[in-house]
Amino acid sequence: MKFKSKAHQDLFNVLVEKAGQGGDPEYSAAIYVLSAIGKEVSKYVLSGEIKFPALFKAAEVWSSGEKALLRLAATLFNAGTWPVAVDDVFYHLDGENQLVAVRGLAIRYMGLL
Repeated sequence: MKFKSKAHQDLFNVLVEKAGQGGDPEYSAAIYVLSAIGKEVSKYVLSGEIKFPALFKAAEVWSSGEKALLRLAATLFNAGTWPVAVDDVFYHLDGENQLVAVRGLAIRYMGLL
């Protein structure tokens, strides 16, 4: 799996272990995208839980691109609860984060880790 940076990879590894969900594609995809945002998200990832309502509240002051990645992470985790339009997400992302979004989709729906 490709990462934006070593910091992205390191945070992903920490959060996957913290969540304790192994290779679950919903958790892995959401955590992959969350860990690319570049904000403090680790306190919202717990064993067996990602606190998206609290994350959305914290994200009120984030940039539009960071919020787009958060919305994508939430829908990759649970599309029924957090639906998002793909064009809305990609509209707000630069090229590097568009690749993160595509990789997140591949993790979730193609099982690529």
